[in-house]
Amino acid sequence: MTPATLLRLGLAASGWLALLAMSLPDAAPLRVAAVTAFLLVCPGLAALLALRPAGRPRGGHPAVLLETALVTLVLGLALTTLVAVALFLGGLFTATRSLLALAALTSVLALLSVRPGARNRDTGVHAG
Repeated sequence: MTPATLLRLGLAASGWLALLAMSLPDAAPLRVAAVTAFLLVCPGLAALLALRPAGRPRGGHPAVLLETALVTLVLGLALTTLVAVALFLGGLFTATRSLLALAALTSVLALLSVRPGARNRDTGVHAG
């Protein structure tokens, strides 16, 4: 198994582990840490991996790593906000339901299989 596959499987499982942590007592440090880490990182990283054609960024330049971390955080916060607003507008919001929706979304995004070269096909449409 490649490291990219392990990363995707770990991301797919992360939401369900955070949901499992919700069964711990309120304000338990493990519960707070697991849910917070999931909400800040995992949905955004799964979306980034699903949207970026080349997968993980190449090179270890600090600017590339910082850019990836920032985009991951912003995407995660945006997805969390969208799910919360949708549930609020539907009158269905609870922390468990929003975490369940985000866990399912993260799993789907993380497990999307992108065929190599599938996004780089020549569609025959060219600028100019």
